[in-house]
Amino acid sequence: MTIREQAIAGIKWTAGGRLAAQAITWGITLIVMRLLHPEDYGLLAMATVFLAFMLMLSEAGLAPALVQKQELSDTALQQIFAIIIIINLALCAILNLLAPLIAEFFDDERLISIIRVLSLQFFTVIAITIPQALLYRELKFKQLSLIDFIAAIIGSLVTLILAYLNYGVWALIYGSLLVNVYKMIVFNVLTPFYIRPKFSLDGMRSFLTFGGNITLTRILWYFYNQVDVMIVGKVLGKEILGYYSVAMYLASLPVQRISSVIGQVAFPVFTKVQEDQLRFRNFVLKSIRILSLIAFPVLWGISSIAYELVFLFLGEKWLTAVLPLQLLTLVMPFRVIANFLPSATDALGHPEIALKNVLLSAVLMPIALLIGVQWGITGVALVWVTFFPIILFINYHRSLVVIGLSLKDLLHVLIPIMASGIGMYFVVWGVDLLLGNNLNKLLELAIMIISGALVYYGLTIKFNKAGYLEFIQLFKKN
Repeated sequence: MTIREQAIAGIKWTAGGRLAAQAITWGITLIVMRLLHPEDYGLLAMATVFLAFMLMLSEAGLAPALVQKQELSDTALQQIFAIIIIINLALCAILNLLAPLIAEFFDDERLISIIRVLSLQFFTVIAITIPQALLYRELKFKQLSLIDFIAAIIGSLVTLILAYLNYGVWALIYGSLLVNVYKMIVFNVLTPFYIRPKFSLDGMRSFLTFGGNITLTRILWYFYNQVDVMIVGKVLGKEILGYYSVAMYLASLPVQRISSVIGQVAFPVFTKVQEDQLRFRNFVLKSIRILSLIAFPVLWGISSIAYELVFLFLGEKWLTAVLPLQLLTLVMPFRVIANFLPSATDALGHPEIALKNVLLSAVLMPIALLIGVQWGITGVALVWVTFFPIILFINYHRSLVVIGLSLKDLLHVLIPIMASGIGMYFVVWGVDLLLGNNLNKLLELAIMIISGALVYYGLTIKFNKAGYLEFIQLFKKN
């Protein structure tokens, strides 16, 4: 099987698994949101602010280093295993010690027990990291997608059952933990890893340098990505944070799913063709086109029907989240591309590019968010729509230069897709105005979605027929 065939097969399996899981988990998630309260999501958001930060450090960037390296010895695996053990045990201990301080910061004692239970995830990281990295290294996308699919279903069902039994925020916590335990077991069955750790740093310089850049990038990315949660939670309180976190969750979920489908496949594939510059650039542009053809209609579509979605599936108690959701989803397609580009620059051996990009975001976004929060969660959402694109423009340029592309190349791909998305948005908006309140809300939503999909398809054929045909033929040929 050629690299191209492996890439396409990887996209098919990864996308298929994610879409199938999403169709089920989104439905379950909407039910769970009806059963739980904004405060439950606010509490979880407060706890995971610090947990997620620690998890960024848990593998020290060594997993992508394992995938990127052309040569890999058993000794190196033993040494990396030892490093991962030490790091995760230390992180678990630190988080448990910090739990009372975090609870005091947010003024809620419940966070102590929540954080300490969630810290058990570090033990699963020890067992998961290397087997998972080896599967990516071998381009075993079928196995990886099946694992993620089953994990998503198990986690969602457990969360739903516990939410129905009135476990509150603990339904979300136990569901998350079970997913990690399941992955720990399955990864070690598929890729048995029974080597002894070797506590030595000899020969680890290249791994640690690469991993260090990746880790520092992740830390900074996390800071700017979570600083809004800390600011909203501290300034506006748990309930408002609950509304904001749900809006951000709904807006970010497609981003995470779309980015991860392409990104998980792209990075190991890019490492295989990093020496062929022309082939590499073509892979990058095709990947961006695939991402954009999916991301723009999905995310701008969510923005156009946000009120109906929230009202029908979450209920009136969540309507405060509508306007933030509408605004956040406008910028999210561009964030999909921003999340993807490090796959290309890292594969070329330039993790410092992503580091510089995130550093700029981490410095400027907190300042903008502190200003925006003065106007509530709407003000915070407006910061993402008005200020964040400026940062993206700078970061796009820096990444594209390393890849051998320009902003002109990127715009050549994006403009036809954006034109179709804008046309779709206005048609859906017009249909909403035309229908008014004369129809059942579910029927109204169905008409809006069908109208938007048909218009997007028609405009894509008109303005971007070549890109559309390339997208279709990419899969038909295999």
